[in-house]
Amino acid sequence: MTTTILEKPKTFENSWPPEASKIAVCMSGGVDSSVSTYIIRKKGYETVGLTGWLIKGAGRCCDNGMVDAAKVCEQIGVNHISKDLRIFFKQEIVDPFINSYSIGSTPIPCITCNTTIKWGSLMKYAFDELNCSHIATGHYAKLIKDNDVFKIVRPKDLKKDQTFMLWGLTQEVLSRTVFPLGDLIKDEVRKIAKEGDLIVADKEESQDICFVSNKEGTQGFLGKYLELKEGHIIENKTGKVLGTHEGTHNYTIGQRKGLGIAFSEPLYVVKLDIEQNIVYAGTKDELEGFELVAKDVNWLFPQHISTSAHQHISTSAHRHISTSAHQHISTSAHQHISTSVHKHIKVMAKIRYNSKTYPAKVEALEDNCLKVTFDEPQSAITPGQACVFYDESDQVLLGGGWIT
Repeated sequence: MTTTILEKPKTFENSWPPEASKIAVCMSGGVDSSVSTYIIRKKGYETVGLTGWLIKGAGRCCDNGMVDAAKVCEQIGVNHISKDLRIFFKQEIVDPFINSYSIGSTPIPCITCNTTIKWGSLMKYAFDELNCSHIATGHYAKLIKDNDVFKIVRPKDLKKDQTFMLWGLTQEVLSRTVFPLGDLIKDEVRKIAKEGDLIVADKEESQDICFVSNKEGTQGFLGKYLELKEGHIIENKTGKVLGTHEGTHNYTIGQRKGLGIAFSEPLYVVKLDIEQNIVYAGTKDELEGFELVAKDVNWLFPQHISTSAHQHISTSAHRHISTSAHQHISTSAHQHISTSVHKHIKVMAKIRYNSKTYPAKVEALEDNCLKVTFDEPQSAITPGQACVFYDESDQVLLGGGWIT
């Protein structure tokens, strides 16, 4: 028996806070967050620009971004504040990124950064120290309120849709979040920036992982921390040694380039054996699978996922966001809202940011894990990546988890 989430698609409108709200905009120095700040200011809200200083070293995007964010704030007449999070960022984002590759996983640090940095440390600082009531970001996503439940839905610009990156958020933080770009496409954002004469109007898109430069790439970055260790590349079906590699951390499931092997047909990385230091290569059909297990699952509105569901909420007590002098709500990056689902739930799901969604069923396992079964085979299901769930209309973000 299955449970549906929404009976039919809805028409969504972006949700805005009360006029008296003070909003801190998380600014990277790019055009999206700058236009978000500009829009919020134009709407009459008390506005402050807030940038996390995340990375050490001159010429890094954070350094340049902080300068651009400060200049934009000066242009539109709002205060800009930077918060030094370099040590925290290294501990919570960079070090786990390196460790993930060392154990054969392929991480997505931007998702963890959202929950830990933007909706974690920066949100806490904005509320506790700057007396803000809300934070805003330049994500392309919509936020609606439906019967007292806050829901993230797909934006107008589907090519820039960033809802995939937001599955780790909770009702507590969504109730105090603004997404100004939900009803705009990228060209409209550029146009607004030019109309406002913002210095970042023509600024190029930022790279995917802020602490990995385009010049060095992921392998070059990891090479500074993980030692080279020669091992075999083995054909998955036959066990035949095809060549050698210099470290399993240089490979990820589904990778085609960089194997350096002549073969009768294209070969892909289909499996990594970290203990034996082996990279297994195979043909494209060997990458396909119907099922996966996801851990650390988070539902954005768990009480509505199943009629037979119940909630378990565990929080780390060391992080709080003030709502008044006497009230706190927890927003730990390690918070998990898990729902025990006693029936299969039909969802639309996808296993990477740029892929399509496909029909799937999810079933609860122990320890806040889910079994996900797709109707169609998926290529290169990769440990460390995220499996993200939408409702059957493929419009509403339900949640997600990390593929094991």
